[in-house]
Amino acid sequence: METALVLRVPEAEEAVSHWRRRHDPSATEGMPAHVTLVYPFREWDEIDAAAEEALAFLFARAHPIELHFAETRRFASILWLAPTRPEPVIALVRAMRLAFPENLPYSGAHAETVPHLTVAHAAESEGAQAELDRIEREFLAEARRHLPIRARIEEVSLFRKESGGWREARRFALGKG
Repeated sequence: METALVLRVPEAEEAVSHWRRRHDPSATEGMPAHVTLVYPFREWDEIDAAAEEALAFLFARAHPIELHFAETRRFASILWLAPTRPEPVIALVRAMRLAFPENLPYSGAHAETVPHLTVAHAAESEGAQAELDRIEREFLAEARRHLPIRARIEEVSLFRKESGGWREARRFALGKG
């Protein structure tokens, strides 16, 4: 069973949930609006009491994070909201890398962490950019009234993927140590 450590952003749900349900498979599988810290983390049966204690200790030493999302950006086939100050998320990911070096974000596929909140995935095809252009225009026209989105993140959520989709398994408080 896959797992992920994420920063849930409930303040973004009103702006992005419609788009994520239509264009992000993780949303239809139960993953709420979020910023990913580490995916994949560990298989569920590899998360024992010692790993949970290490996570709780690590996150307790971190501070709550203020996130503001005001603009969209893109990866090749993904439209996302960019936090105006990504540094606290990057610092938390770096701390995770030190504590759990065998569990790199996205399995080490990317040299740098780019904190983001996914709005939509486009099918990778010749028309992907045109599709993302359309989605971005429509999203911005509709979401303008919600931007900027401001969120205070005080917990890290551990999600596990079961046959029925993503389910939150545990929450870890930030800054309680």
